[in-house]
Amino acid sequence: MPIRGPLIAPALRLRLGASVLAGARAVDTRPVKERLARFAREHRRYVAAQRQVTALERQLRAARARLSASDAAQDDAVEALARALVGDGHRRRRPFTAFGAPSPSTLARLPLADEASAVHQLVRAIELTTPIGKRTSQAARGADRAARAVARAMIRVEKAEARVRAARRTRDAVGRSWHTAYAALGHVARAARHEGAPELHAVLFPPASHVAAKRKRRVVAPPGVSRQAPTRSNGPVSA
Repeated sequence: MPIRGPLIAPALRLRLGASVLAGARAVDTRPVKERLARFAREHRRYVAAQRQVTALERQLRAARARLSASDAAQDDAVEALARALVGDGHRRRRPFTAFGAPSPSTLARLPLADEASAVHQLVRAIELTTPIGKRTSQAARGADRAARAVARAMIRVEKAEARVRAARRTRDAVGRSWHTAYAALGHVARAARHEGAPELHAVLFPPASHVAAKRKRRVVAPPGVSRQAPTRSNGPVSA
């Protein structure tokens, strides 16, 4: 399958490489032995690099999920603090006004870093106020812990994002070498037809329809017959 340049999707690159190596097992490859060996090495390197990217992307998704859960816990802690302050006699609609902070709903809409910082400032302002009830003191400490958890989760996400970016750069660099080896093998295989191997290129580089993933055929219902909508799948979605 010919490709026009090195900028192709990783999944397609993996399918192309697997197709070439599968074809190599079904034909005499002695005319392209060295080029094929080089391509096989580059393909193994690319497979390993892509696996690393996939693993790190999985870790990133998990880190983002933990951050989302930490943010939700922070919102709950802020609401609990607001209810405690109302119990101490503060305004029901804007219980944080006396401490220079916006309402709980406004805090929840802030960017994550800004919200965590605002919660820390709110807690410090409350702790400087006397007297406050035991329930309010406990709620303030809970909100502060929740804000710290958000800050830690954000750091983990940032580190995971950096690792994914680095792994993608490595994979893309390997991909350029993969493309060079793929193209070189194609040229040599095409030239081999003049050396007694006319079928070599066709076997190693079959048409696109033989390499691309099979697609489901669209079913057309007869006139007057309605086609039932497909059931929505709850399975994992691949990136």
